[in-house]
Amino acid sequence: MKLTAIALAAATLLLLSNAQAATAAPTKPVASAASKASTQQWDLTQLYADDAKWEAERLAIMAEFPKLKAMQGSLGQGAQSLLAGMDLMSALQRRLSRLQSYSSMKADENTQITANQARSQLGDQIYNQYGEATSFVNAEVAAIGRSKVEGFIAAEPGLAKHKQTLQTILRMAEHTLSPKEEALLAAASETLQQPGQIYTLLTNADLPWPKIKIRGKEVVLDQEQYGAHRSDPDPKVRKQVFDAFWPTYKNYERTIGAVYAANLRGTVFNAKARKYPSSVAMAQAEYNIPEAVYLTLVQEANAGLPTLHRYLSLRSKVLGLKQAGYQDMYVPLAKPSGTYTQAEAEALTLAALKPLGEDYTNQLGAAFKQNWMHSQPQRGKRSGAYMNGSAYDVHPYLLMTYNGDYNSVSTLAHEWGHAMHTVYSNSQPYETSGYATFIAEIPSTANELLLADHMVANAKTRDEKIFALSQQLENLRATFFRQAMFAEFELAAHAAVEKGEPITGEGLSKIYLDLLKRYHGDAKGVVKIDDIYGIEWAYIPHFYRDFYVYQYATCISAAAFFAEGIGNGDTDLRARYFAMLKAGNSADPYPLTRAAGLDLASPEPYRALVRRMNRAMDQLETLLAEKK
Repeated sequence: MKLTAIALAAATLLLLSNAQAATAAPTKPVASAASKASTQQWDLTQLYADDAKWEAERLAIMAEFPKLKAMQGSLGQGAQSLLAGMDLMSALQRRLSRLQSYSSMKADENTQITANQARSQLGDQIYNQYGEATSFVNAEVAAIGRSKVEGFIAAEPGLAKHKQTLQTILRMAEHTLSPKEEALLAAASETLQQPGQIYTLLTNADLPWPKIKIRGKEVVLDQEQYGAHRSDPDPKVRKQVFDAFWPTYKNYERTIGAVYAANLRGTVFNAKARKYPSSVAMAQAEYNIPEAVYLTLVQEANAGLPTLHRYLSLRSKVLGLKQAGYQDMYVPLAKPSGTYTQAEAEALTLAALKPLGEDYTNQLGAAFKQNWMHSQPQRGKRSGAYMNGSAYDVHPYLLMTYNGDYNSVSTLAHEWGHAMHTVYSNSQPYETSGYATFIAEIPSTANELLLADHMVANAKTRDEKIFALSQQLENLRATFFRQAMFAEFELAAHAAVEKGEPITGEGLSKIYLDLLKRYHGDAKGVVKIDDIYGIEWAYIPHFYRDFYVYQYATCISAAAFFAEGIGNGDTDLRARYFAMLKAGNSADPYPLTRAAGLDLASPEPYRALVRRMNRAMDQLETLLAEKK
């Protein structure tokens, strides 16, 4: 979601992407035998008792909007006037975040229910209307001037909770337009969001998924079932799955290309309108993150490709493949000991996270017993996983599809890392309780790494340890190298628009294919990448949140730093870690991570992660060399 600077600084929305509109009736849940007994559904009645209560609140919020318009021109009259305006906006944002949480999550339960999709659109519309009503604020605060605003803050203690928001507005003053221009951009925001909404509808509800038979059972190969079957131990099944799944996206290459091109052009339009030198500069300015972070990540990921190729070659050797293909990327190197119920996954997560301390595990254990999560597999459910921490006065909500494999266990630990971050950051006043994505993915990926370390340390057999090491390596590959590759794709795609080059689905596939081949060592014979897999860019919903995915790679590098130190009993580091989580949005994210002990604009965190990956491969190769 695109928010104004004022909303950005205060809102706590952490949805990975907004799911919108669709067209059918609800269908019955589809659950695997492994997960059926222990999955759960969230309780949205804790937000609103029913849809009618939600609608009543929507109308009540809209009735407050004239007050926002009425305060235009008054913010600079004095400290009390500024406080009154900031408090009014904060109170409405708090209510809006809760309102949109309900409507978006209700829609995500089943993207085929028209009424819920329509309500989600209304939730987005009212947020956009709020943006229009407050579009004058940034320009008005900037016009007051830094010295006068800082004087107001010093004179009025009530403005302390708004200090970070006001400083952000002042910092971005050179990119703030006139009130009329800001109002125009705010009015255009809903239109500029349409590409992401169209993409979500098309890929979650309307693509004609193929049907295939796997071991005699017919499977509708949608996104969920592709994720479930791409790791099949039988190479023929993996090839069958890939051969059936990717042509579906390829058939819509032109359409999805046009949708993504519209998203890119909207971003570039905003960057030019606000006088940024590039789209990535605008994205980084939002939270005052040095561009060096993004560029250093891409540079160091490329420098680390020999390590990635070493891992991919080791995979081929373990799997007995003469020539690995892209369809072999997800099969485990070792057989897991079995499946896990959700209750078992929660117990395993609590055991793995003991290094974080009793306060953390006690709060997490209590939260597991609440209906905060929707983990039940269900036809039409939004794909992927996320945590929504926007309802400050309630609790975090989580969405994932739990299917009983180790990846589900790891995803559960990841998403609850987000949820606990929200629990800790909510010790801040609402106005500074949110946090930037730049920090958000650190506690989630730290949980994954602590889980991986726990699995290695507590493996009962050689095979279990091999499995645990291989899962850790796969996590590092997918979260560091894969996300860095996505980041490089986004740079190239936005740069093409900025240069005035034509953007087509075919052209995007070519950019992506070149990256896919380089990262996977196609020219060196490491992994054979067939041309059709260039369409994979069309499978990634995160691209509709511009320059978002690179933060997975930066965050796992930071998480590796924290997980290693905290796992080894460094209580001082743990204290700095929790200080960072509790800080919320009380300061810019880059200084907060530096205060915790690492600089993500320098090469060292990324090189340390590459070293961690090499150490894990050393252990794995030693185990593989041992006789059973």
